[in-house]
Amino acid sequence: MSATALPLLARLGEAASFPASVRNYETDPWSYMRRKLGDCAGPLRDYKKALYEEASARLLEDLRASFLKPGALMDHKETFEKLLTPGDFADLSFNLDPGGDPTTLRDSVKALLAAGKIKTLFDTEALPPERRGKPWEALVADTSRRLELGRLKEILDRAPRTDRRRAYIVRRARSHFAEFMTVTRGEAGMRDEITLFVLTRVEAAIAALLRFLNT
Repeated sequence: MSATALPLLARLGEAASFPASVRNYETDPWSYMRRKLGDCAGPLRDYKKALYEEASARLLEDLRASFLKPGALMDHKETFEKLLTPGDFADLSFNLDPGGDPTTLRDSVKALLAAGKIKTLFDTEALPPERRGKPWEALVADTSRRLELGRLKEILDRAPRTDRRRAYIVRRARSHFAEFMTVTRGEAGMRDEITLFVLTRVEAAIAALLRFLNT
């Protein structure tokens, strides 16, 4: 397991559980889960930074080659779209022109990568809903359905939100999240890494849960 992924997985694991050792000093499981999901912000950014540095090295190495495989630049674009803010991704994508001079292309891309800003779900969720982008909103909505958060919200709203009812609802939300997090595991335990494909879906799950817990 990548060392940079361990802190993130630890925070996610805490958010998906509420053992007796925690119940001894935590009296509000709802706030506890919300806080632990929020605590993912730093480890998530650190892990995405590590992935960004690896992706940048691969891209620059490919740009040194005398011949690029068909579709190679498109693969790189798909990777950086998940890592960069929309503005920085647009600048990088524009400069990944296979028809340009290789040296000039490499120099401009290297400068853009050095100045690139990494995005996480917390950056996206801080934006007004109309600026988050339809693909992100669709992914969060789909993940919310997988976590059955709409159903839990209906149950929660049927009666006054007592501490007991909130504890019951958040216990079910934790259970659904723990099941969802099996995407980070393989047959022999933790995967060697969390791929960007999986990480994007984990981010959507955090966003969906935080929206739910903040209602």
